[in-house]
Amino acid sequence: MKPPFIVCILLSVICGGSLGQENYRGGIVYGPKAAFNIGAPKGWVLDNESGASQGLPCVLYPKGSSWSDAKTVMYAKIASTQFEDVNAFVATAIKDMMKKHGAPKEKIASGKTKDGHDYFINEYPATRSYSQWERVAYVQLPRAVAYIVLSSQDEASYRKDAPALQEVLKTLVYLEPKTDSKPH
Repeated sequence: MKPPFIVCILLSVICGGSLGQENYRGGIVYGPKAAFNIGAPKGWVLDNESGASQGLPCVLYPKGSSWSDAKTVMYAKIASTQFEDVNAFVATAIKDMMKKHGAPKEKIASGKTKDGHDYFINEYPATRSYSQWERVAYVQLPRAVAYIVLSSQDEASYRKDAPALQEVLKTLVYLEPKTDSKPH
């Protein structure tokens, strides 16, 4: 079951009467223990509506395409509340995906987000039983794990679009959860 608490709120609307794909520059992904802000890389669209029916309220895809027809897409989420440690989350994710994907290429890239949080990227090449080429960035946040998935329909699109994932990571900023301190 997908957690219903993850919401992508759009931060900035491009002014000047633009319609359709250029509506949003960035968004916030919320979870019960953490939130983070991301921005769309150049040439990409951040969309808070198209993936919502799939439990993905924050999706990205190249301009000129859509969530349903893009050869490469991305989506951003926060791991289940049972995971606060990135390594524990990744170990469970790999175990769950082994049947479909086989063994990933682990830690093909690593670095820091815009605000200095550590991330690493695993690659999940297509297999006979799973045709998608995927790359997943895992980010250790305070008391939570963020992840962003880049998924392509074919290897050529994957190779062309894979750098966009690190561009998104360069925009990622952790947002401290706010507690209601007002007396009731």
